[in-house]
Amino acid sequence: MQIREILVVGAGSAGLLAALALKRRIPSLKVRVVASSQLGIIRVGESTVPYVPDFIHNYLGIDEHDFYSHVDPVYKLGIRFTWGKRDYFDYSFSRRQWNWKYPDLPKTCGFYAELDHVGIDLPSALMEHGKALPVRGASYADVPAPGKFAAWHLENHRFVAWLARACKAEGIKFIDSEIVAVERSEDGGVSALRLANGAALSADLFVDSSGFRSELLGKALEEPFISFKESLFCDRAVVGGWETEEHEPIFTYTGSDTMNAGWCWRIDHPERVNRGYVFCSDHLDNAAAEEEFIARNPRIDSTFLVKFRSGRHRNCWAHNVVAVGNAAAFVEPLEATAIMSACLQIRWLVDGLIDSRLQPSPSLIRLYNRFYATLWDEIREFIAIHYKVNDRLDNPFWQRCRRETQLGHSAELLDFYRENGPSGIGEVMIPKDSPFGLDGYYAILVGMRAPRDLTYQPTPAEVEKWKAHLGEYRRIATAGLTMQQVRKQLLLPETWRKIRNAA
Repeated sequence: MQIREILVVGAGSAGLLAALALKRRIPSLKVRVVASSQLGIIRVGESTVPYVPDFIHNYLGIDEHDFYSHVDPVYKLGIRFTWGKRDYFDYSFSRRQWNWKYPDLPKTCGFYAELDHVGIDLPSALMEHGKALPVRGASYADVPAPGKFAAWHLENHRFVAWLARACKAEGIKFIDSEIVAVERSEDGGVSALRLANGAALSADLFVDSSGFRSELLGKALEEPFISFKESLFCDRAVVGGWETEEHEPIFTYTGSDTMNAGWCWRIDHPERVNRGYVFCSDHLDNAAAEEEFIARNPRIDSTFLVKFRSGRHRNCWAHNVVAVGNAAAFVEPLEATAIMSACLQIRWLVDGLIDSRLQPSPSLIRLYNRFYATLWDEIREFIAIHYKVNDRLDNPFWQRCRRETQLGHSAELLDFYRENGPSGIGEVMIPKDSPFGLDGYYAILVGMRAPRDLTYQPTPAEVEKWKAHLGEYRRIATAGLTMQQVRKQLLLPETWRKIRNAA
């Protein structure tokens, strides 16, 4: 089929990112978005990973100053976990944590965790000292550019409003109406959408970004859904937050705290802190979850409940429908994979259309679905490891997690780690294009002190070298910039002129 017209269903972040990418990368396409403004936007904090800024600024070529001036994001350097028996541990995005090896040390960093596990790379040192970025001109040779290790905290309503504005600037038309019926074609695909306003909309390709409703892929096409309930037991979240005071610090990391039947996130924004308790309704009812949530966070001003299921549809591209975002798959938000996964799927779609000259072949569609399935299955297994090894609490929910959580292929890595420790040889067990990498897996296993048969005793010389590396990171972090300082600079046009000129 020749693709000339695309209709995007849904005006949340996934749908608008899809529309924007399709139109910016393939200007000849006619792209429209249909969604009802009556559905509204959930006002919740969004946490991302570094691929998202890369997608928006590098793949889409969006001006950074325009984005920052409208969305006002907070830098996210990683996640701080209060999981396992340590007081806490940090998982950063630098890929220079536990699987990194210094030339002057014989082992990778994971073998030195018991010497000191705090601030073992620059991002985690910045997190430890309440900073967002190192100052320019820092002398340490391994200081990465901010884009290499920073993601964002976004306020969802600001992000969606900016995306809608960017789409309209590209000439994308918006239709504000509810879908009342989906008409099917003889070959099983979708031929048209009937709207509440009486119109009928057709297209060559439909992008289903209707969220958990999955109006086209799930409901109309009845694409089978594969549940992840054997690995991930949580199915609800109670969400709330509070307005911050003028001089409150802005955390440059996502907080993740162990709770009685799940975990609680913290996402900082300039004027508000968003928190949410992800829990398992088999072990805790809604009222009890809200009570525990508020007791842990007494400043919360109001709450609302979100129900979800973790899993994916068997295929996300069926006939002439491609689903992205929650309409295709959803895994609980422990590692902030939702927007990243949408961006990856959108990029595969756009690049596939470009390479096929807007005539996607059956083999391209099969490969697209394989990429999609591989991505979501790995996300499932990575998050499942968190639950499998967390021994911070010993109650029925966490006992069940340690006993019953199914790991799939990552069980082999857990066995390898137990027998060999954080050896870099384990790289061969990780998918080549893993969004987490072996360092991500080891951040969780080392951070939570997952069981190991062997321990390593470093020599006095190694201890001194290890301390020296961490000391240098701390020196740089101490002199770094807070998020308040960085934010002021990012909102100034001259800042971006200097950055562009320096590049």
